[in-house]
Amino acid sequence: MARGYASGVRLALDEQIFAIQAYGGISRMHAEIARQFLTHPELEVELLPLSVPIINRYVLEDSFLSASLGVKPAMNEWTALGRYFARIRVHPKADIIHNTFYLPHGLAPTRGARRIVTIYDMIPEFMPQTRRRLDLFTLKERYVHRADHIICISHATKSDLIRMYPDIEAPISVVHLAVDPTFTPDSPALTDLPENYILFVGHRGQYKDAQVLFSAFSEIAPDFSDLHLVCIGGGPFNRDELALFEQLGITHRVKQDVLSDQRMSSAYANSQAFVFPSRYEGFGLPALEAMASGTPTILANTTSLPEVGGDGAMYFEVGDAHDLSNKLRLVLSDSSLRQDLTSRGVSRAKEFTWLRTARETADIYHCELGSRIESP
Repeated sequence: MARGYASGVRLALDEQIFAIQAYGGISRMHAEIARQFLTHPELEVELLPLSVPIINRYVLEDSFLSASLGVKPAMNEWTALGRYFARIRVHPKADIIHNTFYLPHGLAPTRGARRIVTIYDMIPEFMPQTRRRLDLFTLKERYVHRADHIICISHATKSDLIRMYPDIEAPISVVHLAVDPTFTPDSPALTDLPENYILFVGHRGQYKDAQVLFSAFSEIAPDFSDLHLVCIGGGPFNRDELALFEQLGITHRVKQDVLSDQRMSSAYANSQAFVFPSRYEGFGLPALEAMASGTPTILANTTSLPEVGGDGAMYFEVGDAHDLSNKLRLVLSDSSLRQDLTSRGVSRAKEFTWLRTARETADIYHCELGSRIESP
């Protein structure tokens, strides 16, 4: 059966995430889905113009997206938020309002439009110690109870949402994220990174469990004398991390750097292995980027990571540095295993495309309006 729709959908994508996030996974997701709606008219989703200035660089630095959405840059986050909160009504022509975050004003009456809410993870709810200042002003629980349909980015997140709020009445669908096609195995090496390295990407504190990787690396470092550990993002190493490196004897073998999105594919593709030891993820996009780049990928066996990695990754017992060191030793010592992980990882990553994400999202919009049809 081929997909078809009885009529188009007029979508108001609310500006919350574009007003508060210059860069980041959530805003990138919504920008990429918007691009698919704009370039694939068969999805029959008409994006209505955004009505407030924004700070998001994924949209502002893309002439096609910025022109299509009619956006203007805000001077800063506070200007963007001020204009967002000053807006007193939603777009009057919208069939669907898709809330991108959980700030209070987004709960304004929808004037008959159906409300879709995306849930990315339940980290602030299950780990209150991780809450940022912005989390103190969010109203996620109210959003999920006022939604007509909820989208979760993984089955693990859906399970956590139901566990936290078992009385949710709205239907809940899972729509996975995707990987940008710029992540490929043939990206050139970067001269400012070591020749031989293991890669870690993102923040290192709290539930990210980078200390587990540091300990595992110290166990294998004596047997691989030219091997380094490269950490991208997350800010410079702090005093506690530097003291730990000294204690573990790896001070001169660990490097921290910041790379542009355009250079990240090269960082992945030329590493000996990518390790993601996180104890909790709503999805785990770096794992998908690593697999798409042909990098042998080792993940903690918890929350959404096995759902994303599938048979394209190797897994270790979450929190177990010794088990991780054994898995690293296997990957680094066995070329046939590395080739197998590379092949399976690339194949797995190809299943996650932004067009697929947009199609599944469009299906939800149309179903909410009762406009989806099936045609032979």
